[in-house]
Amino acid sequence: MLGKPYRFTLLGLLVSLLAHAEERPNILWITSEDNGRFLGCYGDNNARTPVLDSLAASGVHYTQCFTHAPVCALSRASLILGLPASSAGLQGMRSTYRVPDSIIPYPTALRAAGYYVTNNAKTDYNTRTITKEIWNDCSKNAHYKNRPPGQPFFAVFNVEVSHEGQIFEEHYPKHYKNPKSISETLDIPLYQVRTTENLMDWQRMYDRIHDMDQRVGKLLQDLKDRGEAENTIVVYCSDHGGITLRSKRYLYDSGTHVPLIVYVPEKWKSWSAGQPGSTNERLVAFTDFPKTFLAIAQAKAPATMTGSVFLGEKTEPPSPFIFLFSGRFDESPDLRRGITDGRWKYIRNYEPDRQRFQMLDFPWGQSGLRSQWREFQAGRTTPLQSAYFLPQPSEELFDAQADPHEVNSLVSAGKLDQLRAELDRQILKTHDLGFIPEPLSEAIDQAGKSTIYDFAQSPENYPLPKILKLANLAAARDPANLPTFSSGLTHPNSILRYWAALGLRVLGSGAKPAAASLEKAMADPDPSTRITAMVAYGHLGGSERTTAVSQLLAEAKSASRDLHVLWALDGLKLLKASDSTKGLATKDFAKGNYSKRAIQLLQLGGVEMSQ
Repeated sequence: MLGKPYRFTLLGLLVSLLAHAEERPNILWITSEDNGRFLGCYGDNNARTPVLDSLAASGVHYTQCFTHAPVCALSRASLILGLPASSAGLQGMRSTYRVPDSIIPYPTALRAAGYYVTNNAKTDYNTRTITKEIWNDCSKNAHYKNRPPGQPFFAVFNVEVSHEGQIFEEHYPKHYKNPKSISETLDIPLYQVRTTENLMDWQRMYDRIHDMDQRVGKLLQDLKDRGEAENTIVVYCSDHGGITLRSKRYLYDSGTHVPLIVYVPEKWKSWSAGQPGSTNERLVAFTDFPKTFLAIAQAKAPATMTGSVFLGEKTEPPSPFIFLFSGRFDESPDLRRGITDGRWKYIRNYEPDRQRFQMLDFPWGQSGLRSQWREFQAGRTTPLQSAYFLPQPSEELFDAQADPHEVNSLVSAGKLDQLRAELDRQILKTHDLGFIPEPLSEAIDQAGKSTIYDFAQSPENYPLPKILKLANLAAARDPANLPTFSSGLTHPNSILRYWAALGLRVLGSGAKPAAASLEKAMADPDPSTRITAMVAYGHLGGSERTTAVSQLLAEAKSASRDLHVLWALDGLKLLKASDSTKGLATKDFAKGNYSKRAIQLLQLGGVEMSQ
């Protein structure tokens, strides 16, 4: 799938170097994983981050930087493409769907501008189209020291030591297992429970962030030792928010609000956004990074990039809102969208019949998360702590200035109508492809005739304004919309039929008047629609539930693609029908990694633990 925009010739590179012979700054971009804003320079008294605190003291740290999505692969897809990953159909975790050659990643444009571009060494772009070929070097040995003499460099170093998995028991040194020294000192959110296990997970997280800070120090010292510190703009950020309960994978600030520190050397001090040691309250989104890097490099940004330049001579006005999205996380489908202006946060949950807490296989490795679940089951949690394990509302509105943990939803506030309209505008502006049900996305991608992005450029295939209107009705969970959903089950467009079925699904037993329409829809040629109709029909109870469970089992057994199987198994989860899979062989269902995880959790009964 790699076409002409990715290919370079030696002659082309030499011509580009001659055209950009004037001195330009190097750029060192250091990213870390899963650590959010748990740094001393951001006021965290638990943190031990002297290196990054020192970098902030000599540079500028931004207080309002946000990733568009609260998980690594979706964040990196947005960064590498310069547009929200949802605009390319990449909002499902590790979907690896193809993107067209017309969407040019920023390293390609930097190389065309004459920069030596390296990545050490994380890729994880959520698409199989973009490979290591876009870099001069992408490996554990990639380093700017290997560039030709006199060539400016752009170098990415990714520090993985603070990743979520590093606090799991099997990864952690034994000498950190004594909680006595931390139980009275660690400050954690009130929506979490102060169990020994959870406090230990927090301590492990801070220990790993300290390790990360020390590794950043080595990279900065290496830059200095090589005599490049005063020739290089240094940018530091994390890939998304933190990892403990209600952070990673959620659109709250705990999952999307990230640190951003920028050091500009004396040569280019006029480009800095503030004096050394100052803070900057400008809104910065991850899609702003590629355009900013290209502007510093005096390179032209590809037309598909959507961000704003936030540093240098070509600084642009910031967007007044940042668009936030989340889709499927591993084996758990879901759809949430949100916006923030740095103070006000609005979230729309498009599947309000789902639990907030989805009991995913991977984060279940956190002993602290498991302990908080047990406390909830035992009835020992406060209402604030219990809320995470209960059904999610259709929409949420927070004033993060007055309520930094975003626990007091203000859905009756005067801002609500404004932010509802703004979210709709952002969805349409970004041409959000997340409203395509993922079994269809998977089928389009695997057919190989078109990318999801190209498919969705056709208004006939993807009439987004109509889809959004129907999806908003589904999210509202209003029985008055039942006739609209019932009639929508026969629409010629399969995506609109799917959203009509979802609207009936979220009504639960209230969809009873549409029983006959749902029964017909269970034979729909589109798997997304018929699976959703099966779940909606099953919610009616009695013989309808028995029929729906039987058909979902048959669907899961007959499907040949991973996410098609996953959706059928997810339907059993929504109907609390894990018993229906008891005694059946996992291999009869699993067609890939996520369907395998889903059937294993079903057979353990784990997915119903939060019901």
